[in-house]
Amino acid sequence: MLKYRLILTLITNLLFIIKISAQDFKGKATTYPAEAYGDTTSSGEILNAKILTASHEYFPIGSLIELVNLRNKKTIQVIINDNEVYDEDLTLEFTDAVAQALEMKKHEIIDVRIMVISWGKTTGNIAINAKKEPEFKVDFRKYDYVKPTESKKN
Repeated sequence: MLKYRLILTLITNLLFIIKISAQDFKGKATTYPAEAYGDTTSSGEILNAKILTASHEYFPIGSLIELVNLRNKKTIQVIINDNEVYDEDLTLEFTDAVAQALEMKKHEIIDVRIMVISWGKTTGNIAINAKKEPEFKVDFRKYDYVKPTESKKN
């Protein structure tokens, strides 16, 4: 009986480690092209340069991620609100507000580490109800975050 408990504990711990490591990614990222601002995102929001959002081809809409600029170790949390990445060589594209927080130049391509804090509820290219508040609780006041119901054009 003890032998089976030990095996079960080892398997559970292994699955836990795999789940955690599966939520940590590395890739290349940059800001959206200037012409993208004002377009409607997959979430139904208007893309605004002043809010902390990003686009990833496969992450579900509404996912909360933490980005680390691997050059200077600056970190920011952003919400995935789009599933269209304009440059196929990139893992992620984000707003100018995110670039400013990561202390990078506009359109500079940087190496980032992406850590998933919470997965969104939808899968690729299925828009969420833009009038609904995100279900996760994060204090974005210090990041000048604009809620989806308050989306504005630049």
